[in-house]
Amino acid sequence: MIDALFQNIGFPQACHLGKKVFKKMFAENAFLTAADKKSLQQDVEGIIWQYTLKPATIPISSYEDVEREYLEIAVLEIAMRNRKSCNRLAEVVHRAIPYPLLLIFTYNNECCLSVAPKRFSKSEKGVIVADEHFITDWINLQSPADIDQSFLDSLTLNGLPHTHFLAFYSAWLDRFIAYDCAQLSGLFRVESKATDPEERRQRLASCHELELNIAELRSMLKKESQFNRKVELNTRIKNTEKKLRQLAATL
Repeated sequence: MIDALFQNIGFPQACHLGKKVFKKMFAENAFLTAADKKSLQQDVEGIIWQYTLKPATIPISSYEDVEREYLEIAVLEIAMRNRKSCNRLAEVVHRAIPYPLLLIFTYNNECCLSVAPKRFSKSEKGVIVADEHFITDWINLQSPADIDQSFLDSLTLNGLPHTHFLAFYSAWLDRFIAYDCAQLSGLFRVESKATDPEERRQRLASCHELELNIAELRSMLKKESQFNRKVELNTRIKNTEKKLRQLAATL
C-alpha cells in the first residue's frame, strides 16, 4: 500500500534512495528522554530513507536566505509496530535531521504523515531548528475517508510549485494545515491566494484553544457534585461548542 502512495505522490525514480537508517543514529545524536529511547526501540520496526529531492534529482532549485536553508528535501518511511507515540517520534526525527522532511509512518495498511518548517537557530549559529511540526491522523490506505483521500491527492508533485524548495515545501505545509482545518470544518480546502494563510493558521489555533477549553470544562463537570454548578458548566460547554462550530466554519 505504501508503494501505491509513493506512486500517487509521483516521486521520480531518480530521487529514490531506499537506504536503511539505524535507530542508533537518533539515540546518539538527538536529545531523547528515557521514554523517547524506549519508544524508539519498542514502537519502531525500522526507518528507511526512501527519497531525496535535490536539484540533481528533480528540477527544483535550492533556496537560502538569512533565516532558512532549503537545499533538499528528504522523505523517510518509519515502519511502526503499533500506532503509539507517532506525534512525539515525529518531533524527535524532525529535530534530529537538519533537512526539511516528509515523514510517513506506516502500520499495516495505515499511515500518518508529518512535516515541519525549519529555520536557522537565533541562538546557535549554523544550527537548524524546527519550531513546530504538523501530523495527520492515521489514514487507512485501503479505504480512506473523503477528507483523507483529498489530502493525499493534494500532495502530488505535479500540483506543487517547482520554483524552489521553500515554495515546494511550503505548499506541502499548506496542505497539512488544510487537513487540520478539515477535521474541524468537514471540508478539505487548500487555502486560496486571496486569503492570508497566516490568518487561517491563527483561526485554526483559536479552534484548538476552544477544544482544550471544552475538554477542561467536561473534566470539571465529571468531578462536580453540586447541581447548580453542573448546570453552569453545561451551559459554558454548549456556548463554547457553538463558538467552535462558528469559527470552524470559517476555516
